[in-house]
Amino acid sequence: MFRWNLLTAAFTSIMGNVSGDDIGKSLKLMGLGMLGIFIVMIVIFLVIVILNKATAEKNEDKEDEDDK
Repeated sequence: MFRWNLLTAAFTSIMGNVSGDDIGKSLKLMGLGMLGIFIVMIVIFLVIVILNKATAEKNEDKEDEDDK
C-alpha cells in the first residue's frame, strides 16, 4: 500500500510504535464507515421521497382553479 514513513515517526502510542500498515488499515476502515453513513443517508432520503409521494393529498378543487 502506501509508505507512511513520515507519519510513523510522529505516532507512538502506549501500546507501541504505529506502523505504516496500521495507518493504511485505519484509513480504509474509516473510508468504509463513511461510505456506510452515506448509503444510509441516501436510503433515508429515498424513503422520505417515496412516503411524500404516497401520502400526498389529491385536491381536485385546487387543480380546477389552477387550470383557469
